[in-house]
Amino acid sequence: MEDQEKVFIIDYFEKQVDDICSFMDSIPGRYRMKDIHQLRVRIKRLKAVFSLLEFMHPVEFRAKDHYHVYKAVFKSAGLIRESQINLGLLMKFKGTEKLYKSFSKYIAKLRPEWNTNLDNSINSFNYSRLEEIRKTLNVVFSRNTELELLGIITDFIYSELDRIKNLISESNELEYIHEVRIILKNIKPLLSILWTRDDSTFEKDQYSRLNSTETLIGNWHDRLVLSNALSMFFKAKGKEKEKLLAEYEVVQKKIQKNNRKALDKLAERLGETLDSFS
Repeated sequence: MEDQEKVFIIDYFEKQVDDICSFMDSIPGRYRMKDIHQLRVRIKRLKAVFSLLEFMHPVEFRAKDHYHVYKAVFKSAGLIRESQINLGLLMKFKGTEKLYKSFSKYIAKLRPEWNTNLDNSINSFNYSRLEEIRKTLNVVFSRNTELELLGIITDFIYSELDRIKNLISESNELEYIHEVRIILKNIKPLLSILWTRDDSTFEKDQYSRLNSTETLIGNWHDRLVLSNALSMFFKAKGKEKEKLLAEYEVVQKKIQKNNRKALDKLAERLGETLDSFS
């Protein structure tokens, strides 16, 4: 009975950990885009579980203390992942062949160091600490029945939604949008578990709306990251940047235009998402 009471959250946690370990085995020397992306997705899911536990036991449990074991891997993988996304996005802009070629060479020079850093963070990963975290989570979640956990996770999701509402009311859109995305990533993994359960009050439409909103923010953020990366690249080009100026300005203007439209749509989409949980 005890195993059944914790299976839906403990098994979820264990599956993410197993996947992370598998990706850390396969990434070095290959650096496949899909593997790096999925590694980071799994780590974000664990952050959601850690945030839930801090919500449950704020005095004895701090999410960042348990997430720390994954931080170096997540950060080093992020540099490679961002470069892959940046190149993919830049390729979609027409009439920027010179800029793309030059930017690709710039990234190629940086990649060896990023690859080495990722390899080092994987090779030095603290598996002993990971086992300690596994045991801690089993103990903490075992304190509650399945029904109690269901209610706690539901309360956590609504608490996170309230945080979003407060951010919207207190900040302008550029200040709150990235924080909203982080909060949505805390909600989405847990909501994905709950909406499929017969004993949950959540529905598929709520998950679909939240997932769509989070994706929209993610696309906005990817374009912003590309814009910042191109700015750093352009500053480093010296005299050569004169040949790339026209294409560079075209891309930056298009990014600004697309992100402005996205923000207008985001405000509406986010409002609809929050209303679906009312």
